[in-house]
Amino acid sequence: MNFWDKSRPLSRAERLAVAGTILVWLGAVLLAVGMVLAYRHIQLEARAYAGPLPTTFVATETPLVTPIMTSAASTLATTPSPSPTRFRREPPLDPGVTLIPAGRETPARPTPTPTLTPTPNWPPPATAPPSRLVIPAIEVDATVVPVGWQTVEEGGKLVRVWDVADYAVGWHKTSSYPGHGDNVVMNGHHNIRGKVFRYLVDLEAGDEVIVYAGETAYRYQVVEKHILEEKNVPTEVREQNARWIAPTGDERVTLVTCWPYTNNTHRVIVVAKPLFD
Repeated sequence: MNFWDKSRPLSRAERLAVAGTILVWLGAVLLAVGMVLAYRHIQLEARAYAGPLPTTFVATETPLVTPIMTSAASTLATTPSPSPTRFRREPPLDPGVTLIPAGRETPARPTPTPTLTPTPNWPPPATAPPSRLVIPAIEVDATVVPVGWQTVEEGGKLVRVWDVADYAVGWHKTSSYPGHGDNVVMNGHHNIRGKVFRYLVDLEAGDEVIVYAGETAYRYQVVEKHILEEKNVPTEVREQNARWIAPTGDERVTLVTCWPYTNNTHRVIVVAKPLFD
């Protein structure tokens, strides 16, 4: 039957059929347009989130090394965790920051202070590794996972290159548990993969650092901050820098990341010691 035969009027059923056909075609066109727009939006979002970072973010990231002491291998575990939400301009160096240029003698490690005697306000020694790190001053509340190292050769020496956790804080699994009177060492990215330590450089003396082992909280406060040159320096200088992550014989937390945000030429070292009420 020809719907377009103008010699007779269309019946009600024919008018509905024509209207239905038009609506179907219109819906198909709109669906196609919507799919194209959605695809373009997804592409733009993906480019904005995961587009190529400047090469300095990746190619110049300098791993933390220590002299090789064991050949054991380890596996890096990763757990997604919230990253800081504060956005601030990278601050200039302030008088309280120690900047050690390459080629100059690195100051000796501070003499460890005696282990503090626990008080009713300080928990007993942890029986498990750290599981969470909270730093209110820079809005960090992150999962902590154990990290190991890779063994490589640099300058004719075997050195330990520490892994860095993605989207989490990494606890060096050869370092101390909280409350055991030694160095609890943690590292994290500052400009990629979660940026959990994006604002570590902003910490100041007296800022609180809370380390959880399970449900138990161990409270520390920042006492030192150093920025050490790390990129394109001799392996010996990097080994000297790495003294901060070695055992110290006193209760402390040492936090490590790279700096500045755009090229990772230096290492930020933050040391926190027990906070007693």
